[in-house]
Amino acid sequence: MLFGENLRKIIVGTAVLLSLVLLGSYFINGLRPAASPKTSGEKTFEVKTGEGFLGIVKRLGEERLIRRPIVFKAVSLITGAASRFKPGIYKLSPTMNSLEILNILLRGPEREVTVLIPEGSSLYEIDAILAAQGVLPKKSLIRFSASSSQPIEGRLFPDTYRFFVGASPESVSEKFLENFEAKAAPFLNRDQKHFDSNLILASLLQKEVPEPEDQRIVAGILKKRLEAGMPLQVDATICYSKEREREDGSGSCYPLTPLDFKINSPYNTYLYKGLPPGPIGNPGTSSIVAALNPKSSPFWFYLSDPVTKKTIFAETLDEHEENRVKYLRR
Repeated sequence: MLFGENLRKIIVGTAVLLSLVLLGSYFINGLRPAASPKTSGEKTFEVKTGEGFLGIVKRLGEERLIRRPIVFKAVSLITGAASRFKPGIYKLSPTMNSLEILNILLRGPEREVTVLIPEGSSLYEIDAILAAQGVLPKKSLIRFSASSSQPIEGRLFPDTYRFFVGASPESVSEKFLENFEAKAAPFLNRDQKHFDSNLILASLLQKEVPEPEDQRIVAGILKKRLEAGMPLQVDATICYSKEREREDGSGSCYPLTPLDFKINSPYNTYLYKGLPPGPIGNPGTSSIVAALNPKSSPFWFYLSDPVTKKTIFAETLDEHEENRVKYLRR
């Protein structure tokens, strides 16, 4: 009888010990990274103000940033971290273990980042830049622009900025617009009557022509075409039409295909005469100055040499076609 009782205790003890070992193994394994160290790439993860702990953990699991949400929950609750996650935008990787991610969410996002906005960048390209830097979630600036009573494309002045990580689209837009008013508007205000059309023209020049003096010549060409009722036929407006369709500013749109020129967009200056309804990017001051000071020339046509980036001018359509064969089909 005594032997049987001892055997039962041994079995129960062994079962408890085995259970603890298995539970410990489950927890340890659950804290491991969700992906192998060979996996590359970070993900932007936003902890929203007022968001609940369970919702945060659920999304971490859905985005495969943690291996076992139940283990992450347990550790967060045991350590008292569950109620101390700081709102903001984070760069997290599935190669981080759960404790690393937990510590990052407790520490909070970095406060500020330096962001360079190149001249000519469109709203869609700027949105992608800001998302990559963790300033805003992807497409936040695009959605803000769509809902804004005042258009912001063309007024997101290219410059170097300091932005808070996890900033609001309103605060980011305000900083851009303040810089535009300080550095670009004074030039455009010289011709207040044509403020918007000059800004649109400057955006075309910025995208099409690299050299300031050539920009002045092209400004003269485009104004001549407008006066003659000719379509502007600016390739950069095709690229912008494609960007607006996919709401994506990543990657190059070149080379253009025959189907691209048939995109039914008011920004397609091959299909629609006149200036597009708004800027196709955000020009710097040199392009704005060129738009305000067009240079008269005998030229009606131009193209960009894809190798040297030099602008090639032509007086006649025949000469322009010869340039197309020489520079674009080689």
